[in-house]
Amino acid sequence: MKRIAPGIVATALLLGFVYTTVRASDRPRHVLDIDTGQSVLDVIGQVNNFPATAEAPLGSSQQFGYVSHLDGVETVFADPSPAAQNESSALLTFFTDVKTTRVTANGPLTIILREGTTTFYQNSPPASFSSPDSFKSGEPVMASTIRQQVILDSLERTFTVVNVNTITETNSFELGDRVVRIGSRGDMIRTALMGVLKVRDGSAPPPTGYFAGSGVGVSRHRD
Repeated sequence: MKRIAPGIVATALLLGFVYTTVRASDRPRHVLDIDTGQSVLDVIGQVNNFPATAEAPLGSSQQFGYVSHLDGVETVFADPSPAAQNESSALLTFFTDVKTTRVTANGPLTIILREGTTTFYQNSPPASFSSPDSFKSGEPVMASTIRQQVILDSLERTFTVVNVNTITETNSFELGDRVVRIGSRGDMIRTALMGVLKVRDGSAPPPTGYFAGSGVGVSRHRD
């Protein structure tokens, strides 16, 4: 993972906007404040799950995609046409690396716990789901640790996910005609996702599944 430049640490949380002047670019500055219960972003993505290895005895997972809505920001796409607003025109992408820490069976349900990291990137379109690494090819703008619970329905081949991300680093970046900064170190975002597994016949290539969902603030914290 690319490291965010030290010393550029956000000191606000995700909810409203603070309008100031950025001398370096003379662009309006927007600090997205995370507030408990406030819906702040929507995401769309795909997942690839991997079998057990020596480093991940219960398996691992990579989850990647793009931000389709960021609260208070007019657009997060390079193309103004709604029909063309997808991964190929997304200006903000994310990539999650997690290892499985526990698997519990409960009838047709499988409950999976994972831990790892998620990083959001200022993307230079296009990204492509056929190339997962394209979602982490931009400049990192926010890094976080993640605790993830997945509930898999083996009968319906659907799953729900709850992620709790704790921001570890964040910095300002240009988005359209403004400068944006997401959250503050120590802030937490809770994201609820719904997904479906890909039907596999043993020869089908990745992904393992598809998902989409929304994130809300669950706490406020200032260093």
